Amino acid sequence: MQASYLAGDYAAAVVASSKAQPLLGISHSDTVEFWFYGALSHAASWDSAPPDEKQLRFEALKAHYDQLDTWAKNFSQNFENRAALVAAEIARIEGRDLDAMRLYEQAIRSARASGFIHHEAISYEVAARFYAGGGFDKIADTYFLEARYGYLRWGAEGKVQQLDQLYPQLRQEKPVASSTSMIAEPVEHLDLATVVKVSQAVSGEIVLEKLVETLLRTAIEHAGAQRGVLILPRGGELSIQAEANTSGSSVMVRLRETPVSAAELPESVVRYAARTQESVILDDATAQNPFSTDEYIRQRCARSVLCLPLMKQGALVPCSIWKTTSPRTSLRPPGWPC
Repeated sequence: MQASYLAGDYAAAVVASSKAQPLLGISHSDTVEFWFYGALSHAASWDSAPPDEKQLRFEALKAHYDQLDTWAKNFSQNFENRAALVAAEIARIEGRDLDAMRLYEQAIRSARASGFIHHEAISYEVAARFYAGGGFDKIADTYFLEARYGYLRWGAEGKVQQLDQLYPQLRQEKPVASSTSMIAEPVEHLDLATVVKVSQAVSGEIVLEKLVETLLRTAIEHAGAQRGVLILPRGGELSIQAEANTSGSSVMVRLRETPVSAAELPESVVRYAARTQESVILDDATAQNPFSTDEYIRQRCARSVLCLPLMKQGALVPCSIWKTTSPRTSLRPPGWPC
């Protein structure tokens, strides 16, 4: 049901929903997803349903909403975003456009506040379809673009490709700051303007000791990190060449040469960034993410991680930055978890 809904095959999602209903109660998490995705499937399929089926779909939609609303009243952090999105779809079908707009925004804000990246992306996409149906193409494109970013952060690459195929204009509207895919939070949440300027200077110059120190010091200060390292490729292998650490209000930088290993840093993050040439940002590394099984993240309890490949003319230049903020550090970007 979930796969069919996300793929846009709403009729198949409704069929899967009917097959799933007899299995309710086997798993609490599956039960929750049934009511949520089932509601969205009925709402999305209502538009193309035969006239004699529309009322049945709508009644099923309201039944799903009643269950979600009951949960939302008792566990708002987990269910408010779901109930608001389904309520928005009900308002859309009933022609209450202003209520629908308000509820779409409530769903988006609630999903973001509770850390449900995928629900935020879904809410943006559903709202975008609503605005597109009303002829508000510019608003729709903006919401589709936000949905694309959300799916990208969620790791749903297939969904991103689908949106790119359906709405090719989205790829041309991406701002420069988001030109590479992010795993968690977008770069805009970090004050990295100076870091980028410094990295550009390093990319075009010989990496002298002073430049390395300036780069690491600037990166540490502007990203609010506790520790940072500069990594260079050496004979086909990655090697740490410099390290910066915070000490009170100061930043200490020292040159060193150590092979990249799980004892030194989250190796899976670094190698992913080097291989794909994409930045990786984990706003909360302790939360579930594609790198949750990394040995360093599990054992050192790294709180936040940034890995930034430095590029020149589309190719990886021989340096990357990795920074991590532990739960104990007082140096963190505004809004990041303590």
